[in-house]
This record gives sequence, structure tokens and C-alpha cells, in this order.
Amino acid sequence: MDIDIDRELDSVARKVERTRADAAERTARVGPISGRASSGDGSVTVEVKPGGLPTEIVITPRGLQLGADALAAQIMSVAAHATRRAGGAMHAALAPVLGPGGEKHLADLGYEPLDDDDDADYDNPLGHNPLGHRPR
Repeated sequence: MDIDIDRELDSVARKVERTRADAAERTARVGPISGRASSGDGSVTVEVKPGGLPTEIVITPRGLQLGADALAAQIMSVAAHATRRAGGAMHAALAPVLGPGGEKHLADLGYEPLDDDDDADYDNPLGHNPLGHRPR
């Protein structure tokens, strides 16, 4: 049985273009995809793009009183939480477009769905949550 390579390549190219168009339409509908998280006491807030590139870091005066090491740990932890949220948002936007195998490909890229308990899993590097706030 002979395979018509040109026909197969055309078929793949059409599928890729259809998926690209569907993904573009869906992300346009959803809007910019990002993740945002705050420390339990609100002293550090980080917003990132999918993949973890920071787009905004806000430190309150209370955050500045933490000391350099504690502040750095807080920023890194909050940024990681925001990155998980951005990945979850990317997953939610693209998984329906990519079809049955799409979730595995998204997971391979680090874009995994978020559990309902995502906020409960937040690990405060300072080991406490003095005001009882949940991360945002």
C-alpha cells in the first residue's frame, strides 16, 4: 500500500491550522491569561504570565519589614502559586481545543488543571498566616 505523502502532509497542515484558529479564537474570547496570588497577610502580590514571567510584583510596607531573606522567600512562594494559577488558566482555555490528547501535551508544558483545593495547598514560607487571610 502506497502512502501519498503530499496528501497526508496537507491533511496534517489543515488540522494544525484548524487547531491554531480554534485556539486563537478561544484565547481571544477568554482574554489575557495570567495568574495572580498574594501572601496570606497581603504583603506580597505577584501576577505572572503562563510559564511564570512576572508582570507585576507589589510589596506593601509590611512586606518590606520582613527582612531580605523572608521577603525573597515570600516573593518566590507567591510567584510559584501565581504560576500554577496561570498554568491552570492556560489549561482551561486550551484543553477543549486540543482534543483528547491535548491535556497530556499541556501537562508536558507545565499547564495543569487546578484542584478546587488550590488555595488550601498554599505553602507560606514564613510558616504562619498571622491575619488568617487566604491567598488570592
